[in-house]
Amino acid sequence: MACVVYTVYLDEVLLGNVLMNFAILWLTARFCLLPWSLWRLVAAALLGAVYAVVLFFPVPAVLAEIPTKVGVSLLMLAAAFVPQPARKLGAALVVFYLASFGLGGLVFGLSFFVGGSGFAPGGQGFVEVPRNHFWPIIVAALVSTWLVGRSGGTFLRRRFIRSLFHVPVRISLYGRRLAVNALVDTGNQLSDPLTNHPVLVVELDAVRELLPAELQAALEAEAEPDFQKMLSGLADRRWATRLRLIPFQSLGRSSGLLLGFRPDQVEVTYGWEVVRVKDVVVAVYRRRLCPESSYRALVNPRLLETAAGFS
Repeated sequence: MACVVYTVYLDEVLLGNVLMNFAILWLTARFCLLPWSLWRLVAAALLGAVYAVVLFFPVPAVLAEIPTKVGVSLLMLAAAFVPQPARKLGAALVVFYLASFGLGGLVFGLSFFVGGSGFAPGGQGFVEVPRNHFWPIIVAALVSTWLVGRSGGTFLRRRFIRSLFHVPVRISLYGRRLAVNALVDTGNQLSDPLTNHPVLVVELDAVRELLPAELQAALEAEAEPDFQKMLSGLADRRWATRLRLIPFQSLGRSSGLLLGFRPDQVEVTYGWEVVRVKDVVVAVYRRRLCPESSYRALVNPRLLETAAGFS
């Protein structure tokens, strides 16, 4: 009987697995809103790649069994993302496997399309990829992952984060703090044109106690406020560096300007977590945001994404 010999280039297997594992972990971070660092993702990806290479050698059967593979997956997630709340790590594990299956299926399909014969013998479930197509397939898979992460990932993350839900918000300024009920809303896409920081829109009545008397009087007037006059009339000059003008095209009118200010910090509580953000602008809205007053502020969903480390 003829003996079929397969040549395996372990350096390519190692590097290819590092890249694929990195892509899967990066996709997991984006979908699950997990903060990540480059070196931790690389370390976790290398851990999984070394495990994959080991399986090409004669090893105890237990190393190729499902419990061991799950254990390696957990170690990779721990190396990349711990410490995080248990519920986030649980969601990350699910997304990790979905991304792995999706990317693995893509590689299998591309390999079969260019002449591969399926799974490589002795490789514990590894796909046989024709060597002259190895790197083109890897590159195609990485590009696909990037596209999903940047477009589909952004869409799904924002659909999840921006689903309308109420959250308590605390605004801190000059040693004072006030609490207000807010709504995370897709309609609030406002950002500071100078810094691109996300904008938290708050009703005037809810934020009044943080404002100097001159600003309160100007904003309570029936006429449209004169922002230049407002700025020149401030007795507390510290406010001069905090004020912002935020253009908008909604909130009950086609276009206009909202007066905003830069607080010391904003805290948003959602679930069991508290997001603390300093790179944010609070814009003052002179009317009611909700007729029933069930919320008095609108949270830009990008504020939560920024805090989690996403751009």
